[in-house]
Amino acid sequence: MAERLEVDPTKIPAPDFASGAYAFMRIALIADANTPEITTEELAAQRLKAQWEAHIEGLKVQYEAQLQEAEALREQRRQEAADAERLAAAEQQEKERELAKESEKKRLPIYSFQKGVGVDYIPLQLHPYAKKMMTARKYVPLWYFLPDAATEAKERSKDSLDTNHLQFAVEDGDTLSGSTVSLVGSHTVRASPNAIPDSRLSWSQVMRAKSAFLDALGLGTWPDNYVSMFASFYINMDMHRELQEQDGDRVMAHYHAEMRQAWYDAMERKEPFDLSVISDRVVGESRREIVKQRQEKSLKGKQLVLEQTEASSDDHSSSPQSHTSGAHLTTQTQIPRFPTRATANATTATNTIATPTANATPATMLPLLPVTTLPSPPTLIATMTTNNNNANIYVNDCYIIQQ
Repeated sequence: MAERLEVDPTKIPAPDFASGAYAFMRIALIADANTPEITTEELAAQRLKAQWEAHIEGLKVQYEAQLQEAEALREQRRQEAADAERLAAAEQQEKERELAKESEKKRLPIYSFQKGVGVDYIPLQLHPYAKKMMTARKYVPLWYFLPDAATEAKERSKDSLDTNHLQFAVEDGDTLSGSTVSLVGSHTVRASPNAIPDSRLSWSQVMRAKSAFLDALGLGTWPDNYVSMFASFYINMDMHRELQEQDGDRVMAHYHAEMRQAWYDAMERKEPFDLSVISDRVVGESRREIVKQRQEKSLKGKQLVLEQTEASSDDHSSSPQSHTSGAHLTTQTQIPRFPTRATANATTATNTIATPTANATPATMLPLLPVTTLPSPPTLIATMTTNNNNANIYVNDCYIIQQ
């Protein structure tokens, strides 16, 4: 491969072969037996010039070919760059079209409407978490279909239009793993911290939320027989004879919470059952649970009253008695009335218990009258009721007379 020329041969000046610098070459040509026609230095200078011009012509051809090759290479590179630019532009346009399609998917589709046809009422706005769970056909507490949840949904929809940022979310785990902390987007649909489990809903709340729940079944595209089953579930509960019994509404609210959760659990196990069939056995278990809760509540109330009574008695017994000197002025302090027991055959007697005093005489304290002449020490006077049947003594009124 010929060496690449870096200089244009046409720009190389012709040397002066008649000068002294080329004298040895001219002499060599004259002396050369192969060139007998060169007999003088002038002829030798002409031969050297002719040889140089022939060499330059060859270089010119090589340099021209080199220029054409470089131009072809530059044109090829320009073409490749243009092709790459067109390809990149086409890919960019395709990406923009894909992004536009994705953005369009996230946007609310435009539907046709009939001019002049409005609505007579505003539908209940469903909580985002309820929408998510109902669309996935998963269990969601019935609280999400109450007006409180709808109000929260409206507030959340207003707050979700500004930004989408990361924030911490704390979820309670089981007793072994504890709580977990994770980063979630501010637009992530999460359960409401104000949600109330079904076990704490009243029967009136269940009946109020059921219509919104039945309407939302369409989000999960449940088959008609499933929708009919859920509707019959609420109808049969509302018509059950248990509601005519004492605390029947609490029993049916408890039954609703247990059975609805059990049905979704069975659905997860691929073993659903007919929820509309009311189980008398489960109703009985719910009644026993409500009775147990009522008894526990009553016991706690009695214990609280007893504790408050004992605390009040301790406060009065530990308070210091006041004494005055000089004019023998008497003050009266009334101890709160203790609980009395009403008995049909109880006999009531008024008794006097007093600390012995020099000039004091027993007196009946009902009604209580001001006393100003009793000397010290202080006297405790009480009225009591005795029950002849069980020999119990109940204190009705107790007074301390101090001077």
